[in-house]
Amino acid sequence: MVGRVNFNKTADFWQQNKWIGCFPVKWHIIKDAPNSILKYITLENNENKPVTNSRDTQEVELEKGLQMLKIFKEHINNTSVLDNFAFYEHRQRSMQEKRAKQQEKQASWNLDWDGMISPDAGDSMKTTKGAANGDANGV
Repeated sequence: MVGRVNFNKTADFWQQNKWIGCFPVKWHIIKDAPNSILKYITLENNENKPVTNSRDTQEVELEKGLQMLKIFKEHINNTSVLDNFAFYEHRQRSMQEKRAKQQEKQASWNLDWDGMISPDAGDSMKTTKGAANGDANGV
């Protein structure tokens, strides 16, 4: 983290839109390491759960952090998360398009609901209000 949190800015890539704020980061190392080689490191300040069960911002004591860094340094990778970047970019775009379509559909339904247009009214545009009043034309 190389700067302050800006709570007026958000990122739209989270699947659940419940976090706010962004901050700049500088990556020093981008390397994959499987959880299986880290899970034996447990954290006393997190109910002795494996470090792999920790959440973001979990405090890690110096000794445990140094163990993790040593594992990252010594682990030999055949691939990198960057090798799969195109896949994740495509998946993100697809998720955003799906979310936009769902929002459009919801907005359309809300407009129909506000205008009391029955979803099965078809071209006749019968309103539920008119039909409920016994009006044969639904108006």
